[in-house]
Amino acid sequence: MNAGIRTGIGFDFHRLVAGRSLVLGGVPIPYEKGLLGHSDADVLVHAICDALLGAGGLDDIGIHFPDSDPAYQGISSLELLRRTCTLIAADGFRIVNVDAVVLAEAPQIMPFRREISSRILQAMQIAAPQAFNLKATTTEGCGMIGRGEGIGAMATALIERRRADRHGGA
Repeated sequence: MNAGIRTGIGFDFHRLVAGRSLVLGGVPIPYEKGLLGHSDADVLVHAICDALLGAGGLDDIGIHFPDSDPAYQGISSLELLRRTCTLIAADGFRIVNVDAVVLAEAPQIMPFRREISSRILQAMQIAAPQAFNLKATTTEGCGMIGRGEGIGAMATALIERRRADRHGGA
């Protein structure tokens, strides 16, 4: 196994409810419902965090940021992503790329694509726009997502071990 290159996958799903704001990729999305959760319930960012943590062999988002901890009540998931990236870097890795898809019947996500990408790249401290790719799809009216009961997201991440410099550091 080449421990220098690793991949991870992440998935998250939250129920849509009245009385909550909808936040995806750190961007408030105008909609009559929001996602239910302990933090801001940003399924996209949660899936990205799990993909990165999985690639690093660092458990999952629930282990690092448990919903039983009041410190995470209402926290921005972008802050959780920043902390996740710190864990990855502390283990000697850098993010190569993240590919993600949002699964939602409504609202339309793609009009917010650039702003979402910008916020996620900023949280990951990555300047190259090609390092993050976002897609969106529906379930053609099938299942919980198709009935508008919730929104899901999936992500994959590729990380690589930082190369040692000529002084032997990472």
